[in-house]
Amino acid sequence: MRPHLILLHPPSILDAQRFKTRHSLASATVATSPLFEYYPLGFLTIMEYLERHGFQVRIINVAVKLAKSRRFDPRRLIRGLHPLAFGIDLHWLVHADGALELARICKEQHPDVPVICGGLSASYYHRELIQSPYVDFVLRGDSTEEPLLELMRCLEARREPTGVANLTWKRAGEVVANPLTYQPEQLDIKIDYRLLIKHILRYRDLRGNLLTGYQWPAYAFNMTLFCRGCLLNCLTCGGSNWALGRARLGVRDPEKLAEEIIATQQLTPIIVGVTGDIRQHEPDQLLDALRRRKPTRPLSFELFGPAGEGFFRKLAALGPPPEVHMSPESHDESLRARYGRCYSNERFEADLEHALALGGKLFIFFLIGIPGQTRASVFESVAYAERLLETYNERYPGRLDGNISPLLPFIDPGSIAFEHPEETGYRLFARTLAEHRALMRRPDLRDVLNYETDAMTRAEIIDVGAEAMERMIEVRERCGLLKGKWAERERQRVREAREAPPAEGPETD
Repeated sequence: MRPHLILLHPPSILDAQRFKTRHSLASATVATSPLFEYYPLGFLTIMEYLERHGFQVRIINVAVKLAKSRRFDPRRLIRGLHPLAFGIDLHWLVHADGALELARICKEQHPDVPVICGGLSASYYHRELIQSPYVDFVLRGDSTEEPLLELMRCLEARREPTGVANLTWKRAGEVVANPLTYQPEQLDIKIDYRLLIKHILRYRDLRGNLLTGYQWPAYAFNMTLFCRGCLLNCLTCGGSNWALGRARLGVRDPEKLAEEIIATQQLTPIIVGVTGDIRQHEPDQLLDALRRRKPTRPLSFELFGPAGEGFFRKLAALGPPPEVHMSPESHDESLRARYGRCYSNERFEADLEHALALGGKLFIFFLIGIPGQTRASVFESVAYAERLLETYNERYPGRLDGNISPLLPFIDPGSIAFEHPEETGYRLFARTLAEHRALMRRPDLRDVLNYETDAMTRAEIIDVGAEAMERMIEVRERCGLLKGKWAERERQRVREAREAPPAEGPETD
């Protein structure tokens, strides 16, 4: 069956095989290659929503195909596709080059097939993006399922999309920006991994449907979505309510979300992670719904700050011990607060004790690139992390892991720091989409960052980051958390960041 819509996930750089870079450090803590193969969860919600309403959708993860095979030719792939429309995500700004290059190939191979772009970065740069001759439509906002359905109906009926909410488009060469009126507070969405498996079989395309990166199946993670937006206002995040212009969170029905989580557990042994801190909106309803359905394996949760013993007891009551991710960002409470996370080390460490004592696992993350953070402060954070990992893994072996990394490669467009860099302690080197695309094609990661802080230059952030990450590798090895080829792989990324940059690659057009 020929799909109506083909969703293409671009790599960070489409011609990476001939364009040599030293970008490996940028993906060292997210289990992908520098091509950034994770596609946004919105691909899965779009696929389910459109198919629920009669349109066939296919997902093709071009980034994974490129990472897995040197012989892969995206032009040949696209030449053989004949949808009603192509959809390309420009969600993370790291894909600024790859998304536009992929749009160009789509138009070269199929001049009459519309190209639709969407995602948070596409939304921010919608007026610049629509100027490209390779982009016909840009859907804005964090929720595009319903507007995309209406756009597909317009394309099928060959009528102008004058009434499609959140849409930027061109009429006779003139840019039209329809009002941003669709920003639901109750999310009518679903992530159905059974549907994804059906698509793998239908199109005989495992790699093209992989949500996680090139390390699959050694590393795999099934994610589900708790909300859209965030009540916190961390300096560099483009997904907060402040950045999105949301008055309230967009949330899902807890009963339906619990059903989705259990259905995913029944389908695959891979852990299910709930993105977004569930404490932002009526967490007891979701936890009660999950407890009634009796999860069979551990679930993974994000916490944006300390939760207290009572909350961890509720997580433990689900049955299998949970996995929890926390990001204190720095050992320095004042720097943490400056970044947007306001809590003490005492409360943070109390949470570690509560979670581990109740049988759970924790992963903690520290950040390099906070205003006011010096080289000395970074290594004080490393020493703090080392003390925590050694102390708690002696008592609870293998149950507390952690890492540190620079903020790479970009501050999110629309974030507080991006909109007010000088006031927040940053200096930016790129403001437009074209400028960020040019940065992505620079070989040396020291020249790719779109920011520096009031305490460290771009080069210092990378160099200090590489040294700090190397020390964390040693700590994690000593604690039995990182072994064999995985430790060597992480060391190789650090070594690459320290090497001299390669020769300049081809310029973008």
